[in-house]
Amino acid sequence: MHPIPSAALFGILGSTLAACAPTAETSLGKIQGGKCSSTETNYFFSIPFANPPVDELRFKAPEKYTRHFNGTLDATKSTPFCIQFSSLFGESSTQSEDCLYLNVWAPAGASNGSNLPVKVWLYGGSNEGGGVADPAYDGCFSTTDSIMVSINYRLGPLGFLALKDLGLSGNFGTMDQIMGLEWVQENIAAFGGDPNKVLLFGQSAGATDTYTIATLEQAPKLMRAAAMESGGGRDLATVEEAQTVHGVFANALNCSTTDISCFRAASPAALQFAVAAMPTPGVPEAYTQLCSSGARTNWGPLVDGSLIPVSPGTSGVRVPSIFGSNTNDGSLFVLAVYRKQTFSIGQAEYDAFLTHNFGSLAPRVNATFPLQSSNVSAAALMTQIVTDAVYKCPAHRGLLAGARNGVPVWAYEFTHAPSCPWVSQLPAAILPYVGVAHSAEIPFVFNTTTALPRPDGNCSFTAKETALAGRMSRAWTDMAQYGRPGDEVAWPRFTEGVEVGVDLGHPLAGLVVGGVDYERCSQFWDQIDAAMALNQTQHERR
Repeated sequence: MHPIPSAALFGILGSTLAACAPTAETSLGKIQGGKCSSTETNYFFSIPFANPPVDELRFKAPEKYTRHFNGTLDATKSTPFCIQFSSLFGESSTQSEDCLYLNVWAPAGASNGSNLPVKVWLYGGSNEGGGVADPAYDGCFSTTDSIMVSINYRLGPLGFLALKDLGLSGNFGTMDQIMGLEWVQENIAAFGGDPNKVLLFGQSAGATDTYTIATLEQAPKLMRAAAMESGGGRDLATVEEAQTVHGVFANALNCSTTDISCFRAASPAALQFAVAAMPTPGVPEAYTQLCSSGARTNWGPLVDGSLIPVSPGTSGVRVPSIFGSNTNDGSLFVLAVYRKQTFSIGQAEYDAFLTHNFGSLAPRVNATFPLQSSNVSAAALMTQIVTDAVYKCPAHRGLLAGARNGVPVWAYEFTHAPSCPWVSQLPAAILPYVGVAHSAEIPFVFNTTTALPRPDGNCSFTAKETALAGRMSRAWTDMAQYGRPGDEVAWPRFTEGVEVGVDLGHPLAGLVVGGVDYERCSQFWDQIDAAMALNQTQHERR
């Protein structure tokens, strides 16, 4: 028997591996993916859903990708991040303006006709950072009887610049997200998914974006349900309110607000430098004196009278929805700003924090959260203030608006502090200081508790944590499958008359009904929010 030449041997092996690789047939051709190493899951990366938004397509609505693959699309390559404008808690990786791609994960054996529920993820990052290639969003562990999709979208000024003199109303990133959802409707059956059983879910800014889309008239055509993790319920600034802040960006870029060619000619590095030169909003970005002279955040969806005709709180969600927050959502932001692991923040810094974020309303907030007579640290009070004002109470308002629409809504508070770091920028030594921090629920929703910390997955998550992850991942899948997060007794609906929710992460039971208290929202923070809005309106009339 003659030996096979090495070149021929490698050719045979390559052909054999290609033949074993998972594929999906779409209208544009065959897509070939790969196999997750730890689970019986297939992945398909870097699938284009829109043409590259570069050159003349920069600052324009996305154009649908329609070119045939002319063979087989290699969907095994990592997806580039869109151009990043914030490094806070974000992963560093390849960045490109050519970034409008999505990733799909499917159980091995799923195929056209499997009709599995579909979970579509929008990442957070203040609409300035983040991307589908972040390992925290690995879908290899969350596809039990379901399909997982994550959508890249443009960030910062590339995604949301609104300058009326240029005819720009922003919301390009929101349009990217919607086009990604439209791709799911047209193509997900090829991977084994059911386009009639889609859950859109997101965290932080991704939750705000999810909430925004879930309130649009076309929402029921794009999704069956929605889930907002620490970011749902926020109202949006208008295009008019954004002019001042976005004008500051134009000045930093040294571009006239009447010359679109200048903005299109600027390099990504120049855009990043201009964003970095802008004033820093409050802690985090939602409540600050910048509110009185511009948008509540520098970048994000805006009420434009067209794509987003009215503020989401006016419309309310149009599909069954989950709203939730974490017990200490504000801790990472306080830590990031003050850079003190011991949180040894004094009275002067506390007073400055209140004034910077609430202006003339600072004394009212101080009266409810007084440092002088409190038995807790300034950092703990600041964390509670940010948690309430920016995450928990907006979720409460979103729940009420949905309930008034007659749409089923459910509430939760995530109360478990993970045993292990869940993002690479969070060392284990910091965990005691941040508690149940912003994004702490992500490894439980993605069911990645057996794979942390990256890259070795050798941390000692407890059996109860693993069980909690299975329960949460299942609830999100049930939202896609049935439009409800499981059993009505275990997780009852929130209504105007019965404001009930669940405690996700209870140390004994894991899930406890009635575990969300919104009393401080209705008795204090709603009044502060209304006063902030009134102050902004009065400023604009001057």
